[in-house]
Amino acid sequence: MFEIVFPLYLIVISLCVFSYLQHHALSASIRKVAEDIEARLNGDVSVPESFLTELKDEMGDLVHETIQNLQPPNAADHVMGAIAQMIQMRAMQKFGMVEPRLNAPVETEQSENV
Repeated sequence: MFEIVFPLYLIVISLCVFSYLQHHALSASIRKVAEDIEARLNGDVSVPESFLTELKDEMGDLVHETIQNLQPPNAADHVMGAIAQMIQMRAMQKFGMVEPRLNAPVETEQSENV
């Protein structure tokens, strides 16, 4: 029994020590990266004017192309939307998410007046 338990105990202890050392190494590297980022953010950030102009032009072109390609929905879009809604309703009924008869009349309860 001792021959089986002792090696397993040593393996578990060594894994715990290894994970402890790796955790401290990882936390030290994270702290170093965080200090690096903080130093860069607090420092003077210089962005070239040409970069900002190019970025502004590209964003303007992207917005212009997007707006230019917009089209109002046509009849086929409306028909496909109606069909998709019917398919979705059938699927919801199949999986029991809604009652199968939404247009059924509401049954009123008869109150007993004695």
